[in-house]
Amino acid sequence: MSEAVRPMLPLRRPTWLLVLALMLVFGFYQEKAKIQLNHYTQVVQQNPELCEMSPEMRAVWWNENPQPQRIHYYIMRGTWSGFHGMSLTQLKGFKWGLSVAILLIFFALDGLFLKTTGHIERWPWLVVMYGLAGGVIAVFIAVVPGKSGYGVAHEFLAFLQSPLPSLFIVLVPSLLERMKVRS
Repeated sequence: MSEAVRPMLPLRRPTWLLVLALMLVFGFYQEKAKIQLNHYTQVVQQNPELCEMSPEMRAVWWNENPQPQRIHYYIMRGTWSGFHGMSLTQLKGFKWGLSVAILLIFFALDGLFLKTTGHIERWPWLVVMYGLAGGVIAVFIAVVPGKSGYGVAHEFLAFLQSPLPSLFIVLVPSLLERMKVRS
């Protein structure tokens, strides 16, 4: 089949739908994990006495002092018990490690999506997209202090941690190719 008539998303081989579903489910749960971690870290920063408590005492404190927080469409009422054993430094390190791991998993899922849609030859575009977005993230974290820089960096990171990069890489060139054939 020539490049011009190759399907954008092959309906005869719908394994890409499974990859897309996996990306969406993983995206939901990784975001929930990061929200839980950020919330727990914020509560520990606001209550420094928690740093001096044992994990068991922290768990008791958390149960006696619920910290509900509304996050878009749901209310977070509890926390993950594994956080109780971490210091503030460990929580912050875990956040960065988790972010890097999630980014690598999404990169692999993006590559798998390209493979299952029959567009694996476009993987260099994926590298460029991640590189450019990573550069923007680094610049805004380094140059724009505070919440403004973090906010922009967070939005670019959220883009990378979604199916959008691979969807753009599959759909945009395919649509451009079809426009060329018709003209």
